[in-house]
Amino acid sequence: MAKIDTKTMKTMISAGILPLPWFIIWVTIGGMFMPGYSWISQHASEMTLVPGTANILLKIGALGTGVFFILFALGLWRYSDRKISWGAICWIVFGFSMVSNGIWNMGDPKHGFYAIGILNIVAPALSLAENRKLADDRIVYLTTIAVSFSAILYLWLNVTGNDPEGYRGISQRLFSSINSLWPMVVAWRVIANDPMQIRADKNRRA
Repeated sequence: MAKIDTKTMKTMISAGILPLPWFIIWVTIGGMFMPGYSWISQHASEMTLVPGTANILLKIGALGTGVFFILFALGLWRYSDRKISWGAICWIVFGFSMVSNGIWNMGDPKHGFYAIGILNIVAPALSLAENRKLADDRIVYLTTIAVSFSAILYLWLNVTGNDPEGYRGISQRLFSSINSLWPMVVAWRVIANDPMQIRADKNRRA
């Protein structure tokens, strides 16, 4: 990919901290404007089925989340020092699928862009395999294992129909939050392990 300076790269990677709180905040507020909406039993995308404030707020949440994922992925690509980073590409595709959630309504196949966002299941493991700096970080390594297995579990629940009907809102938020935890942890670890940042922190404590 095109050369990105280190400062810009780390700024882009730090965008990985934002998808989880950004989406949760907008979805929570949006649900308050949709009469009868249940965050326990209903998916967030169901807010797009009815025109109005909830629809708009949900789409703002999805658009912002997608953009943050894409920025994170571009920074991650640069951090991998690879010409082609398949893990970063998977995160970019997932980001675009989130953006599509903010453009098209639920029920339209372009909402989620034909379910292509399913690539997020392999994105953490691929990213870890491509980057020795991440693989050598025990916290990132353990987070990758937890996130990957939780993604497979959520897929299994949906494929087999074992996702409890009355609690699908909770399960969606729980597993999507776990998935969003990976960029958040990576952003934290990259910033925390930055030698310049470490020296700056030591100077502040001195």
